[in-house]
Amino acid sequence: MKTSIKIVFLALLAILISSCASYNVAPENITRYDKGIDILDASKEDSKVQIEVSQHKLGGLSKSPLVIYVGAQITSGKDIIFDIDNLQATQNQNKLEILTYDQILHSSYDFTDILQDFGIPTPPVNNTNIYAPMLYFGRGGFLAYSLFFSPFFMDNIQNQQAIAEQAQARKILATNYLRKSTLSVEGKAKGGFIAIKPNKIKTGVIELKVFIREKPYIFKINITKSK
Repeated sequence: MKTSIKIVFLALLAILISSCASYNVAPENITRYDKGIDILDASKEDSKVQIEVSQHKLGGLSKSPLVIYVGAQITSGKDIIFDIDNLQATQNQNKLEILTYDQILHSSYDFTDILQDFGIPTPPVNNTNIYAPMLYFGRGGFLAYSLFFSPFFMDNIQNQQAIAEQAQARKILATNYLRKSTLSVEGKAKGGFIAIKPNKIKTGVIELKVFIREKPYIFKINITKSK
């Protein structure tokens, strides 16, 4: 019995350690840098594509998606529609999920630091718009705190503020997310953020394919385990 419990405990511990694994993010063939952002671009006879990566770490306790900015421009030919359907992400021959606009809005991911890395600050949330619920102090006056000096009240305010800031960051990312746009020769380059769901990202090379008129651009991002 004790042996079985020990085996189960070790298995759960291994799963926990694996789920908290931290990785380094290193794109290949970087064209240039801009304020810490890795920029990769490529061109063909009728189009140009550029991607930008600001994250150099992935995983750990935050479990944030891998966020990439993708932009494209056509230089000849007919107009095309460009959105996440033009993209495909794989690693070790396994398909990685690119989150949709709606998934971003309804997720619980915290994009605050990622937006900051891209130079997009998240405006602070005004504390006056955050209210703590009625608090239970325990029977018999055991927790004899004044309402506004209660540690539970202060923690609640801080938690609500953090949640509100994360929600605001999700809205900002969603506003700038890659959604259906028309690319034309007369128009400028268009693009937006994409977020790759982190649950299947392991060590190995992520291949991000960007299809322009079914001609794929292939960008590679090395994922290695942090020491």
